[in-house]
Amino acid sequence: MREPMGSTSDVILRDGDELLIPKFEQEVTVIGEVQNVTSHLYKPNLTRDNYIAMSGGMTRRADTGRIYVVRANGSVVINESHRWYSSSTVQIRPGDTIVVPLNAEHLPLLPLWQAVTQIIYNVAIAAAAVHSF
Repeated sequence: MREPMGSTSDVILRDGDELLIPKFEQEVTVIGEVQNVTSHLYKPNLTRDNYIAMSGGMTRRADTGRIYVVRANGSVVINESHRWYSSSTVQIRPGDTIVVPLNAEHLPLLPLWQAVTQIIYNVAIAAAAVHSF
């Protein structure tokens, strides 16, 4: 028997223990702009949106129109939702990763107003400098 390495994540096997490796992936992973990035056990009746809901739902910064699925084989399936409603028709499979991307076009209000006030301040200083001559 091998000496433990000392890591808390080490698995210690004893005589009679069996290590079973499943033949296929059994989970679906949800990453990106969700409340809890996590993996869930695959259930065939669950949709993409169900898995996102099980991860706590999307954050306010999520780009809901660009959600995509990365298959276990590496292929990517883009959002196939209908225009009339937001539910996706992508069939989720074991081993899939659902990616909820960040909405990069959304600019938070605080940095926007900081930039605007900085511009106004610089214009005011320049105007004051011109009038002082």
